[in-house]
Amino acid sequence: MIAFHKQPSLLHRTDPLGKLVLLFCIALLTMRFHSSLGQALLLAAVFALARWAGGMPWKKQAKALAILLGFAVPYFIVTLLTAAGEHVFMQLGPLRLTTEALDSAGSVTVRMFTVFLSSYVFMFTTDPRDMVVSLTTRLRIPYRFAFGLSMALTFLPLLQEEGRSISAAHQVRGGGTPEGLRGRLRWWLTFISAVMHNALRRIQQTAGAMEAKGFGAYPDRTFVRESMPLGRGIVLAGTAVALTAFLWWFIHIVNL
Repeated sequence: MIAFHKQPSLLHRTDPLGKLVLLFCIALLTMRFHSSLGQALLLAAVFALARWAGGMPWKKQAKALAILLGFAVPYFIVTLLTAAGEHVFMQLGPLRLTTEALDSAGSVTVRMFTVFLSSYVFMFTTDPRDMVVSLTTRLRIPYRFAFGLSMALTFLPLLQEEGRSISAAHQVRGGGTPEGLRGRLRWWLTFISAVMHNALRRIQQTAGAMEAKGFGAYPDRTFVRESMPLGRGIVLAGTAVALTAFLWWFIHIVNL
């Protein structure tokens, strides 16, 4: 669940705030492109950014996007069948599939992939500790909020590991996933209850440790970890903003 892997790539060596600006610019462009072609070109650019600037293997990108297939494919089909259009390219009985509906369905579906992959690239290349330091020292966000975000990200891989351990324990005891809808629902209810119980226990332990150490007793906090240099982040943010402004104007001209 926490995708960060330490690597010597360009994005790994860039300040988190600069990457946040890049992420915001990509989100703006996904809302600005209206055609499937424009969305596909933007997704291809994010693919290239992830591979050559972030060092993310193609296989890892494919696995990340596979998470969305269960939602994206039905959404594509529903949009294709319900969106309005005039130019019919296929008719199956009462169902009329139009070119406009196909373009709209493709645009919306690819947009989901682009937003998800760009966010995943940010998590893959950003150490949560660097994010906390940048938010606190440079954006002056209260350190209680920043550390709360960091703790939430820390708990995600712990819960994932808890889930694996509980599932393995069920299998050892002969309690694997049963067949039938009712049996599966009962198994998942037991599984989720166990994971939530362990999560609450860890939260109580963490809260007790933070209270014992006097967390939040002072308005400011010192950091052992130093902030990353701003140079690459400023260049990346400036380039992203300039390119987004140009593409915004270009899209308006060509109506892409």
